[in-house]
Amino acid sequence: MADALGKDLKVLLEAEGVKNVLSAKEATYIPQWASKYDIMGFRYLLAQHSPDLVIITLGGNELAMANPEERAEPVREMARVVGDRPCIWLAAPLWPKAPNTGLFEVIRANLAPCVFVDTNAMLKLDVLPTDGVHPTIPERRRWAEFMVRWLRHNRSKTGPKPWTIVTPPSAPP
Repeated sequence: MADALGKDLKVLLEAEGVKNVLSAKEATYIPQWASKYDIMGFRYLLAQHSPDLVIITLGGNELAMANPEERAEPVREMARVVGDRPCIWLAAPLWPKAPNTGLFEVIRANLAPCVFVDTNAMLKLDVLPTDGVHPTIPERRRWAEFMVRWLRHNRSKTGPKPWTIVTPPSAPP
């Protein structure tokens, strides 16, 4: 899902002068990104680019977990690695009939100081008829446009960091 959002989001942010890096890999899981062995290169990316804002979109492959609490520590580890950088964890869009055993709640409860953004509560996306899961190409663009509006709306004008997110964040008008 990071790639589904990321390509259009990258283009839109760069059009506004925001330099950004996209790292997406198919069929991955939160513990791989949180691994102390840096399996997915998360720590390396943060060290190499020293971002002002980190956007994480993980969890879609894990929605049907019997015990989503198993993801609590990997989520906390990712938040620790992000450190004091402003960070949002963007919930993967739910598709029709998506299973949900409470993973988003586990993520939300364990990601501080990152901010959880559930676009599902603000935006419904049409999915590809071929897989019934991933957003259609036009919907990916709409999701990216929404996130640019969300970021503009929730970026603090007086925060201590360039991309400090206001708390609590809210849906853009």
